[in-house]
Amino acid sequence: MTKPPRRWRRVQAGLVALALCLAGAAGLAWRPAVLAAAQERVFDALLRPGAGGAVVVVDIGAVDQAGQPWDRAASARLAEALALAGPKVVAWDVVFAGGCDGAATTALAAAVAKSPTVLGFLLSGAAGPAPQPPPVLAVSAPALTRLWAAPAAEVPCPALMAAATLGSVSLPGDGTARVRSVPAAVTVGGVAWPSLPIEALRRAGALEMPVIAAEDGRKGMTLRAGAATFPLDLAGTLRFVPRDTAARLARTVPAEAVLAGRVPPERLAGAVVFVGSSLPQRGGLRPVAGDPLYPSVQIAADLAEGLLAGRLPWRPGWAVWAEAAGLALGGLLLALALARLAPLRAFATALGLGAVWAGGAVAAQRATGALVDPAVPAAALVGAALLALVVQAAASARAERALRARMGQLLPGPVVARLADDPRLLRLAGERREVTALFTDLEGFSTLVASLPPEQLIATLDRYFAAVTAAVLRHGGMIDKIVGDAVHALFNAPLDQPGHVDAALAAAFEISAATESLRPALGLGRTRIGVETGPAILGDVGGGARIDYTAHGPAVNLAARLQEAGKVLGPDVIIGPAAAAAARRPLRPLGEAEVRSFGRMQLFTLP
Repeated sequence: MTKPPRRWRRVQAGLVALALCLAGAAGLAWRPAVLAAAQERVFDALLRPGAGGAVVVVDIGAVDQAGQPWDRAASARLAEALALAGPKVVAWDVVFAGGCDGAATTALAAAVAKSPTVLGFLLSGAAGPAPQPPPVLAVSAPALTRLWAAPAAEVPCPALMAAATLGSVSLPGDGTARVRSVPAAVTVGGVAWPSLPIEALRRAGALEMPVIAAEDGRKGMTLRAGAATFPLDLAGTLRFVPRDTAARLARTVPAEAVLAGRVPPERLAGAVVFVGSSLPQRGGLRPVAGDPLYPSVQIAADLAEGLLAGRLPWRPGWAVWAEAAGLALGGLLLALALARLAPLRAFATALGLGAVWAGGAVAAQRATGALVDPAVPAAALVGAALLALVVQAAASARAERALRARMGQLLPGPVVARLADDPRLLRLAGERREVTALFTDLEGFSTLVASLPPEQLIATLDRYFAAVTAAVLRHGGMIDKIVGDAVHALFNAPLDQPGHVDAALAAAFEISAATESLRPALGLGRTRIGVETGPAILGDVGGGARIDYTAHGPAVNLAARLQEAGKVLGPDVIIGPAAAAAARRPLRPLGEAEVRSFGRMQLFTLP
């Protein structure tokens, strides 16, 4: 006995919806990089910062209270002033390395010893000293192997280490090169050290002896401090929630105002004080969710406030499987609804199922801090319902056309739709791939720093970096670093990007045009740009004084040299021979020229 045509088309729609939901569940379980990035953006929108605690940020500017350039002697005077105010702890998001024999360092060590103080250190992939003295931190053996590790560190001067304890200020970026989490601890030469916020709160008495634990056979890790317990992710990191500009301003005081006595002592008394700088030239700006230029000292303060509030957002190990199972179960219920109900009622059922899932995920986050994706499973369920109904409508239209053409004969033609989006998950450590590197440099930056007051300098650089980073991101590039006035960008990383050479050249053209239009209003020099493509090693491979996600290879180094070559050659944009060979757009040859460390080569520019 054959099934009635209309009922069979409904069953077909249900089967299509179920197949799509099962395919989506498999994708959620696999979690490719594109999906992971989308979920992170969902979590960014979902998270809301809690009430601010007794946390104060002291922002070091370009000058002290007398208008003199900020130096270590000014830091010593600031440490003295902070000690007089009586904070619970002073945590410096600064690495006081080098210049250890000077009088300013001696004065700083003496001032630091007058209050509970934590100083920052950086992980290093190069040979170097280990932090001292030993940390106050307990880590289980299974957890120790999962922490971010380095063979050495860049540490403060010995006199300063003797007067304070230490906390790591190294911050890892995720797959989109944004900082969303802070390591609870790192290891240097096999010894675990707390991060700056953890050690600051321990010294303040807000966290008793921190213990990081992981049990064999379990993926989860925890940070225990007295009665408080905080779940950690697989890498032992804690997720922070960035504050908006108003909230950051409310907890921030300028360092020069502290030195000038314009900050009431009661503002600092009993507070957890973090000291750092938001100046670009000090290298402390990192891209976070919603802000490509976020001071690292504010990241430390954000995490400290979350820890003081007693709850942080966290991604449970079971969340991926819960999302996959929820979508599979929702697909089964949707298939039953499509087989039994009229199209509008079936679609209303899909909306209801999606709303139940999204509401439950949001409620779980608000109640426990657990990050379960409220959007992607719900959207996949509704999308599957829409596609299934399209299939059902198409089948009905074909049946009607067949009935007109061949009376009495039914042409069954189910349409099976499949998801074509299948990106590969990339590893971020030790990966070799072809990239196009774009380096920028702003001429006359030192003169600009000396000529502008701090507030105007920051406002000027904010507008400048917003134009440069927007152009890179608009053309699919990744902001690798912002160093002083320079932007280092990569294309075709960390995900595959077809046509990445032309995308980089389009970004270079837009940067040149945008920055030229800003020059009259902001009084800036011109922006030089170097572009080259070639193989590189990407990942958290380390180098120099810190470890970071970045690219290493001749093409990357050559891009940096090409922007320098613009000083002599003249054009704003200098393009290397490999990028020129791969470009599809017309370029203007500059002839053969000498490039420092690379010899003579053919160079090009934009027409």
